[in-house]
Amino acid sequence: MMTGSGVTVEAVEPQFRHEMFLADVRGVELAFQVYHLSDQLFVYIGGGDGRLSDFAFGVKARGSLGGGGVATTTLLGTETSARASSDTARRLALKSGKSVAVSVNLPEGMEDLQGDAEKVLIRYLRENGALENELKSLEKALGGM
Repeated sequence: MMTGSGVTVEAVEPQFRHEMFLADVRGVELAFQVYHLSDQLFVYIGGGDGRLSDFAFGVKARGSLGGGGVATTTLLGTETSARASSDTARRLALKSGKSVAVSVNLPEGMEDLQGDAEKVLIRYLRENGALENELKSLEKALGGM
């Protein structure tokens, strides 16, 4: 612990974990990356090209903003092109209680894989012990597994 100028600073261990995996989603190989921070998730879902053309951020709103909904914004891409990223960020933030940065960049013409890709992500998070308490309600929101 350091003190100076009336300010106390306490060093803490950083909480950061990065996971990467590939999954076959209805015959299409998708790449998944998850960065776990203490109160935030960064998620990438996309094709093997690593394209990051759409990106959105979602955070669970406090009660003063209408009873605990989720505020989302598009950080990269247009509102239309980033719809999958925004929708995924909204669902993950609502159920996890964490702020979530999401990039969903599915291969051209494969946009209908979004729901299945989200289910793969949730299954992976469950199997690896992340978001344990929130997963049942998140799975329910995504239509079961």
